[in-house]
Amino acid sequence: MTDTISSRATASSVDLVALVAVLIHPFSLYVVLLLYWGDTLGETVRRFCQTVVAAPREAYSPTEPPAMRRNGDPNPLRFLIPKLGTVQPVDWVPPVAVHNVKPAVVGLFIAAPLTAFALWPTTTSLDPPFTVGSAPTLGILAAGGLAIVVKHGWAFRRFVHSNRPPAKRILPSVRWLGPILMALPLVAVDLVHVGANFGPATGFTTIAVVLVVGRIARETHRDSPPTGADSFELSEPTERPSERFRTDRHAVRIAGVIDGLVPRLEWEILNVFSRVAALFLVAIVGFVGAFTGGLTATVVGSGVALVTVVISFVLVGIGHFELAFGAMEYRLYEDELIAYDTRLNAVQWRVPLDAIRNVSIERGFWTGPPGTDAATVTLDRSDLVVEQSPYGFYRQTLPYVETPERVADRLRQVTIRR
Repeated sequence: MTDTISSRATASSVDLVALVAVLIHPFSLYVVLLLYWGDTLGETVRRFCQTVVAAPREAYSPTEPPAMRRNGDPNPLRFLIPKLGTVQPVDWVPPVAVHNVKPAVVGLFIAAPLTAFALWPTTTSLDPPFTVGSAPTLGILAAGGLAIVVKHGWAFRRFVHSNRPPAKRILPSVRWLGPILMALPLVAVDLVHVGANFGPATGFTTIAVVLVVGRIARETHRDSPPTGADSFELSEPTERPSERFRTDRHAVRIAGVIDGLVPRLEWEILNVFSRVAALFLVAIVGFVGAFTGGLTATVVGSGVALVTVVISFVLVGIGHFELAFGAMEYRLYEDELIAYDTRLNAVQWRVPLDAIRNVSIERGFWTGPPGTDAATVTLDRSDLVVEQSPYGFYRQTLPYVETPERVADRLRQVTIRR
């Protein structure tokens, strides 16, 4: 009972601060809208964080991609999507399913610049009839900021210790348009106040009261958050494998560097957009330098921005490939080949030896990183429905394995005998 009361109080903490603003602030609607704007932004960030630590997905097919597109989703983190298993980076965070990283990162990548675009011009162009740094406005906004942090921090903590649902059940509740749309009522109130021939304070206060009471009533009757479900897992054979093929970690990192700068053929919208946005950032830095500091500032600023962008893409590429392929181990059994991730402690995919029609070695700019002896061993599978990247590539290749010739010869031996 005490826990329920404290949970309700925490969930309504922002509304309680807004109620205080209605009672003591002379222009309360401005302050109430600002508080609710921050609350909406906090909720959006919290739900993206919940997506990262959500439960593993409930369904998985070893041949068909768990995505809307027939051949998967070729985005900058494409090889994390098929991954099974979880990893726990720190003790106070629950195990993270790697495939949850993609929707969280993509969501923040899209929502963050749009929200900043709405926040900056709105907050700089408003002309409220009070000074933000004066009493009681400053105290109310400070208390509201603390209430937002406590509310969503408490909600995230409860989520972490609950029966977490998978990410696909959290994403529909992410209100990423909320922080953008919340700018509209603030601008409307400001325009009415500036252009009105009468004192709108009474009307604004009435609207603020209705808004706060309605929010408190909604929070009181809000449904419980969704609960989790059983996650999918591929079983591992009980017998010991006859042979293990491991990846070359150095080759994996070099391949990640290459893919971070020049993605292999997957010129999907997020790949294109991310690189165009990076070039746009370099151009902006150059223009700002030209207007403020002349030619020297332009060259130095553009150079620093370009180096920062390149390093960022390189680090993302290395991290992506390290998580996708760095800990992979391919285990050969009497009747099947299993791809096992030793970091996630989970079987990623399996193929019966009877389904392997041919084995080949690929050495190219992406498949056999320069400066290494590693290469990609490709399986011609008769049971693979989806052959295109990323799902087909992920499940019909042994990327960047050590001694690829020996691996290919061994697989040919066991498949020919059958």
